[in-house]
Amino acid sequence: MNEQIKTVIEHYTISSFQVAWISVVVSVVVSVATFFITNWLKNYFANKLLQRNLETEHTFTQRKKIKEVLAKYKVHLLTACEDLNHRCWNFANTYNNDWLVIKGTYGKEAYYFHSFIYRILVVFAWIKKIQKEMIYLDTTIASKEDLEFIKFLRIFPKIFCDLTFIEGKEADGNYSVDHFFKNKFELLPDCIIKDDGVKSYSEFIKNLTNTQVELTELFKYIDGISPTENRNRWTRLHLLHLTIIVFLNNYGYDFQQTNETKLEEVITKPKISPYLKNYFTLLNEYHLDQNVEIKKLEKIAKQYIEFH
Repeated sequence: MNEQIKTVIEHYTISSFQVAWISVVVSVVVSVATFFITNWLKNYFANKLLQRNLETEHTFTQRKKIKEVLAKYKVHLLTACEDLNHRCWNFANTYNNDWLVIKGTYGKEAYYFHSFIYRILVVFAWIKKIQKEMIYLDTTIASKEDLEFIKFLRIFPKIFCDLTFIEGKEADGNYSVDHFFKNKFELLPDCIIKDDGVKSYSEFIKNLTNTQVELTELFKYIDGISPTENRNRWTRLHLLHLTIIVFLNNYGYDFQQTNETKLEEVITKPKISPYLKNYFTLLNEYHLDQNVEIKKLEKIAKQYIEFH
């Protein structure tokens, strides 16, 4: 049987018509296959290019909007930080005068006390206005500089509200003794926020009778605060001061910045905080440990405390 098949194959000849027909069929098959493959590849790469263009456009648009929001409020926030920075420096030198001791008489203006409260509120008011306008923006794709700016905005309230970085993981979070509950703290600046900015100090004082009710917790927190007390109120205020200085050194004007000699002074005067290491751990959690100004501050701090 095999010999018969072999004989047929050896003597089989293809006519010119068959050759032409086969050529046509092969040509059609190749053309159809080429068409579908080419069309598939064209659509695939077109979709990839479209997707890439959309992602690029989205990133560009989001970054542009983020920069617009930051540019809109940046100077206001820097000015507020500068004012609070000056007051914290002043307090470090004058805390023995007891100007922050008013023993609950919050409804009557005591300039040093109430202006201190006001300066704290203004900083957090501008932070809140920035965050409110960026709530629908994709800040995860912000540029490196803008992303670090945004991280600082998140660090500021944590100084007053984060319990564990001062008290440790075993701290009882049911009570706000020397810290604030986050959701309540976020409401405090509302009393001075306006649609077009924040209230002036005179407007703040004019409405003191009403706002003292809203701000009772903050008033009590600052009333009598001192680096000599056996509490953590001053520690948090001190760490806020350090954060403000680093923030101004990163984004402020040259006249708003603090040199290394002054940085060392704020770390050590009136005393060295026992929670400096915890503070840098908090900054590291937000991946700010490689920030140039934070590294500069940490280098100075390591002269006075053990980090390991």
